[in-house]
Amino acid sequence: MKDVIILSLLGILGMGRCSKDELVNVALRGKAAQSSTSYGGTAKRAIDGIWNPTYEYDSCSHTSGETSPWWRVDLLETYQVTSVTITNRDTLSERINGAEIRIGNSLENDGNSNPRCALISSIPAGGSTTFQCHGMQGQYVNVFLRGYMQYLTLCEVEVNAHPAPIEMGPTQASELNLIVPVTDNVALKKTTRQSSQYSYMGGSNNAVDGRRLSMYKDKSCSRTKSQVNPWWRVDLQRAYNVTSITVTNIEDVDPEMIDGAEIHIGNSLQNNGNSNPLCAVISSYPAWEVMTFQCSGIEGRYVNVFLPGCNKHLSLCEVEVNVGSRPGEEQTLYDMDKHLSSDRRVQDMKRGQDILCPDHKTRYENAATGGIASQSSQWDMFGDANNAIDLSWINRYLEGSCSHTKAEVDPWWRVDLSKTHNVTDVTITNRGDCCSDRISGAEIHVGDSLFNNGNSNPLCARIPYIPAGQSRTFPCGGISGRYVNILLPGKEKYLTLCEVEVQASTFQAGLPSTAPETAVTAPNLNLAWLWDLLISLGRPAIRKEETYNQNNTDEETFDHEKISFETQSPNLVSGGIEVHSSQYDSHGAASNATDRKRNPLYHAGSCSHTEAETNPWWRVDLLDTYQVTFVTITNRGDCCLHKINGAEIRIGNSMENNGTTNPLCAVISEMREGQAMDIPCNMEGHYVTIVLPGREKYLALCEVKVYGGK
Repeated sequence: MKDVIILSLLGILGMGRCSKDELVNVALRGKAAQSSTSYGGTAKRAIDGIWNPTYEYDSCSHTSGETSPWWRVDLLETYQVTSVTITNRDTLSERINGAEIRIGNSLENDGNSNPRCALISSIPAGGSTTFQCHGMQGQYVNVFLRGYMQYLTLCEVEVNAHPAPIEMGPTQASELNLIVPVTDNVALKKTTRQSSQYSYMGGSNNAVDGRRLSMYKDKSCSRTKSQVNPWWRVDLQRAYNVTSITVTNIEDVDPEMIDGAEIHIGNSLQNNGNSNPLCAVISSYPAWEVMTFQCSGIEGRYVNVFLPGCNKHLSLCEVEVNVGSRPGEEQTLYDMDKHLSSDRRVQDMKRGQDILCPDHKTRYENAATGGIASQSSQWDMFGDANNAIDLSWINRYLEGSCSHTKAEVDPWWRVDLSKTHNVTDVTITNRGDCCSDRISGAEIHVGDSLFNNGNSNPLCARIPYIPAGQSRTFPCGGISGRYVNILLPGKEKYLTLCEVEVQASTFQAGLPSTAPETAVTAPNLNLAWLWDLLISLGRPAIRKEETYNQNNTDEETFDHEKISFETQSPNLVSGGIEVHSSQYDSHGAASNATDRKRNPLYHAGSCSHTEAETNPWWRVDLLDTYQVTFVTITNRGDCCLHKINGAEIRIGNSMENNGTTNPLCAVISEMREGQAMDIPCNMEGHYVTIVLPGREKYLALCEVKVYGGK
């Protein structure tokens, strides 16, 4: 009798497991693949049914460090996926932040272009998180992590779905934020406008011509001039429920410039449409990549791409607008404005109007130098808070020049400037050896209060993204404050800063009393010795810093705009030997940079220019060892002014690595078109090298002068 009862119960349980409505983990029977394999972490480990989060127990997948790694499971048939559960590893847990779960039937782009179920903001170390997919249909489930030098590790992926395949049909979904089947691109050939136009090749209509060509020379990309808050807009002719926007970035002209651009959708033309509700912020965008941003059905006739900031230009090679139903069909429009708080609505209406750009006729000093830094915690002996203000732009953590907190809730870093300043800009250099995405979402605060450790002071800016090893400048509009804080909101966050520079308009330090009020101030107190040295080597002659007048070619005829200093020491490059890593064309010889002409127009034949390459460099051999007091560099004036940003000036006696590893004099954070900038060095060397770190970089120099003596 007992045997009969047991058999009956097993039969009932068996019937329950075969029920149509029962959800099972269909990934267990699938086939896994990934973009690469490292440390023995094969793709199939993520569907082995073991939830062990410790990597050493051989139950987690692991890719190599690469651009945009991915993992995929083939479910062998189409399923209706209700949810996906992911178990994160117990160390380096932040690596999964920003990964996307995608589900569909296509293997185009390895399946990474299928509709998105969810964006993983974070998963606790060793924890499991379930993401609702609301019945999305597909045979392939991908986990896709965008960015350079990223590692993707998954300790278990469970795909919860109905065990029987279903017929393809419209996805049943009642919630607004689901993936909606998209129609054709409704922006195609529609009317467009932009804030300005760089040249005849950069018309706004190029961005809706239906071609994803990413080279500016192909005349298929829009481009504005360099300006404050550039924007681009398409008029869709009627209001739509916009589900997603797909943007193709430019490849050959400053592709990183799009970082921080905002996508706005709405029905208003107030502030040129830039005050409409926000769909997304473009925070990280490699050259030539096509990226899709989900907009959750925001209603709007106008789609804007708005790039806040100073000296910005906006280039778009294609903008595609996908909507939830075809033109002419009935649709339920979602008015996001009704769902916004009154404070957020006021903030959006003023978007871009609060950005104040610095006055380029005044040179500001780095007020953080000589300050006192502190932070919420310290990771280890290498991560001291003061490393972030050591005037070293080394971005490799183990070299001891970056600050680093522990993993914690809302980590912060602060510098005490010792007195109140009017802060115009803050420049931050990101870590370059790994984990560059950790800085995303950090906030810059400036003020005089230490309440909440200074983190409640007025907000200067939010940091959307800084590429690995690079520097970005954020305008603060002259906010008054003694304390500058970097705050990273969130749980289990690390904050790492390799250099923080604070430009302040009221900074004063030891300027000789006879100097005009508009003259450049002396270096801060820690560098006052350099000012005295310059005085002893050659009496400073206050002169106008020179910006080229395009109507003249004589190096002595210029428009006077800025104030700088110059000593009477000789230009040491005369008679030197110039070389560079490559040459772009017949106009760009290395010797052009020392021809004593400051003509910044490239085709006039007075600028050097390399090809696009990794870490391009230019070098002059001074033929003897000299004490170099300062270097003057003239930037290109006809285009591409931002290409010099991040260039390093190195001076020394070694030819190792073409002189690019000699001691660092300075890093050029930013220069205007045609600007000539004096950079104090006071270093000894036989070679002066200018190197531009990064991939696919061009280095152009329209004049280099080296001053000093024996």
